[in-house]
Amino acid sequence: MSALRSFVLLLASATLLGGCWYSSSVSGGKDGTADMRKLDEAIAKTTPQQATAAMSNKTWRRVMGSGQAVHYSTSDGRDFLWIYGENRIFHGQWRVETGADAKGQTVTRLCFRYPADAINPLSNTPGAEWHCWSAGMVLHYVRERVDGDPLQLASRTQAPFPLDPRHQTLSQLQARIPR
Repeated sequence: MSALRSFVLLLASATLLGGCWYSSSVSGGKDGTADMRKLDEAIAKTTPQQATAAMSNKTWRRVMGSGQAVHYSTSDGRDFLWIYGENRIFHGQWRVETGADAKGQTVTRLCFRYPADAINPLSNTPGAEWHCWSAGMVLHYVRERVDGDPLQLASRTQAPFPLDPRHQTLSQLQARIPR
């Protein structure tokens, strides 16, 4: 078989098989399309008022690529962050804004910055710069949210203990804090 014919056959096979993972009937419906639709809907429909209400005076836990992160976000825009791999609590700020996404659609965004730090622990960008994500995306990955500051993150500079990479509930974390 000529090299050109082999290349064309390979290209055709890749094109035909490339879509199988995403929409294959063999996948049993667990191909991620339902989750992606929910995420797309959350991104498109989250309002600034919903984002503000979801964040203000709340302790919330979300999943990150490197483990979990726990925030306490005050109603006046302060954010206290406890992340896996760090022995301290990051003191920063949060805000809600609207802006264009990559497709040019106007979306609600949650923005964070940690001006006392050279590097923003969430985005690996300069700490004083605001870094924004779609509010719907952030809220989609929040696994748990409670009113107030039960872990007392706002009054801490050091983490009460190293945050475990395993996902623990806020109640489980609170139970581990020495009294």
